[in-house]
Amino acid sequence: MTLLSSIAHSETNADPKSDQNSIPIQISADHVTQSGEKDTIRAWGNVVIVYQEKTLKANKVSINTETGKGEAAGNVSIVSSDGTKFKSKRTRFNMKSETAVISQAKGSIADTYFVHAAQVKRLSEDHYVLNDGAFTTCRGKIPDWSIETKLMDIKRHDRIWIEGAKLKIRDVPILYLPAGYIPMDQTRKSGMLIPSVGSSNTDGFTLSNSYFWAINPWSDATVSIDYLDKRGVRPGLEYRYTPTKDINGKFTGLYLDDKSGTQFWKVDMLHNQNFNNGFNLAGKLDLESDNSFNKTFQDDTSQRTRRQTDSYASLTKTWTDNSLDALMRYRHSSQLDRDDTLGQLPQITFKTQRIRLGETGVFFNQESNISSFLVDLNTSPLIDTNFNVQRVDFHPQLSVALNPTSWLTFTPTLGLRETWYSKGLDSSNKELSGFSRESIDFRAILQGPKFNKIFRASEGKYGAFKHVIEPRFTFDYVPNIDQKDRDKIREFDQIDQINPTSVLSYSLTQRLLKKETTEDGIEQSRQILRFIVSQSYDFREAEKAPSSPNSKRPFSNFRIDLDSRLAEPLIINFDSEYDVHRNRLSSFNFEFGIKPSSSLMMLLERRYTRDENTFWGTSIDWAFKEGWRAKYSARYDEQSSTFRENDFSLLYDAKCSCWGFTLDFVQRTLGTGPTLRDETKFLLGIQLKGLGSISSGKINRRTLREFDDY
Repeated sequence: MTLLSSIAHSETNADPKSDQNSIPIQISADHVTQSGEKDTIRAWGNVVIVYQEKTLKANKVSINTETGKGEAAGNVSIVSSDGTKFKSKRTRFNMKSETAVISQAKGSIADTYFVHAAQVKRLSEDHYVLNDGAFTTCRGKIPDWSIETKLMDIKRHDRIWIEGAKLKIRDVPILYLPAGYIPMDQTRKSGMLIPSVGSSNTDGFTLSNSYFWAINPWSDATVSIDYLDKRGVRPGLEYRYTPTKDINGKFTGLYLDDKSGTQFWKVDMLHNQNFNNGFNLAGKLDLESDNSFNKTFQDDTSQRTRRQTDSYASLTKTWTDNSLDALMRYRHSSQLDRDDTLGQLPQITFKTQRIRLGETGVFFNQESNISSFLVDLNTSPLIDTNFNVQRVDFHPQLSVALNPTSWLTFTPTLGLRETWYSKGLDSSNKELSGFSRESIDFRAILQGPKFNKIFRASEGKYGAFKHVIEPRFTFDYVPNIDQKDRDKIREFDQIDQINPTSVLSYSLTQRLLKKETTEDGIEQSRQILRFIVSQSYDFREAEKAPSSPNSKRPFSNFRIDLDSRLAEPLIINFDSEYDVHRNRLSSFNFEFGIKPSSSLMMLLERRYTRDENTFWGTSIDWAFKEGWRAKYSARYDEQSSTFRENDFSLLYDAKCSCWGFTLDFVQRTLGTGPTLRDETKFLLGIQLKGLGSISSGKINRRTLREFDDY
């Protein structure tokens, strides 16, 4: 028996809600009766109720067709068009308001999230509350992971709030969470973030807890409290803001009162702003405690090994041929036993790019600079000997490009330089009165002739190759004038380091280009090899009287540099310098990389510089099975026969799986001399598909570039 029930409404005051109420509720069952109440229907035996895109099935149902309220019992099944399905023993529902209280429920929300609970309250299409239930995105009788809770409040596309929760792996509890907030989408939502965990022989067991606060649409903050078993509690704050497309910035602060009695702190801030008048502001605040926070806690090698903090503010503007840069910079030593304070307070630079003067063929460029420097002349942290000096520098240049023949280019450049200093220093660091330094610089560049030849492969699939040879000669000359004033200069940058020069340099560049056809049928040339040899000859060095036999060394090191990508999956690069006076190698660096398939990449490099450490580096990235990936990188100190860093990670992230994980092992040697120490870390990250991840946090372990960076 089928009963079609609808309620008539006046068309004159119709609204969406009344239109929805006018949609009929369709009921079919073996037996259907109408009770004494006009709009109450009772049905039993294979009951099926259809309303809009929702279907309810049960053994027996009682429903008010006017209000949509009803109750179902016995083998209750509820199905919605979005894939939501529930089975239960008893359900109270309202078909029209789309709410329900489902007892002893088991099913799925949107065919993505699988749940079972003593009671499920459906408050709306996207809002569910579970009491004494469990939640997972895994299929199967025993899911790979599940979260059992006393209370779970789910808002699809928004978040999950849990209370009294246990994370289970294959039905085995591994983690208890008294309360937690889990985001379910990529938009910014306030709430507790999933904790991150790790272990280190220097820090002990580590647990990081964070609260994310979406303050408004353009700013947010993350408050963190990290527990380090062997060190203490480390609070932190990160604040980000982007009020407009032209303004953005970030502030980060961390503090640790170490159990050893040492206090560590660090403050970082970045700010970028583009003004309507074309000026751009970039600022950075970089401060840390005397006991360097970076050296102790940073994972990034460049941050851990740096020697100075660097805070600055730069205001720039660029025109077609000119640019202006106003810079304030302050650097401070991050080494406890040194004080290398250096400030540029400020430095204003105005540049004019190379522009043609009318129709003369002569080009003009210039750079003007006004600076104020502050430096501590005594590197002892206990003694301050501050020296403050102002400098004004003006450096215009004229150049002309001459072509004696079609295959030869000669470009001479003549510059004048005037530099004024407010004070000077003698060899004992005694301050001297102000002075000026005058200088002339001349550069001549001779390029050509350029030779090239095209080779065509016998088989078409190899295309054509072009070999290009480019010779170049450069002569730099700065006369020996104003030497008396040069000796008064305290050097801060290249402007102060200008000395008499008479050097002839040559280079020979060879390029190999390959003509290829893209998948779209477009022909293009790709450089597959570049090889450069170069050397310089210093005439001043050759003319000076030798202080001892073989002390004159007019020739620079002989340099070679090769970069090649003969085939896309193959990298072979090296560069080297040879000391022609001592007949020995000064440096040799090489890089080798191979990528035989999209799933495997290997890189190997060696860095050698005479009288310095020699390092080997390697990196392997292997996706050995669908969803599985292994990475290994290492840095080896050849001189001390020590692995400075070993990093291994195993990742699992299959598209068809409901979970993933990363397992990391990090072993490295930090510091030198008395501060030398070994550190070992074990890091575990678990990704629960549809929820987020429980991880060890972000750690920068990259020792080599990626394959595509070469």
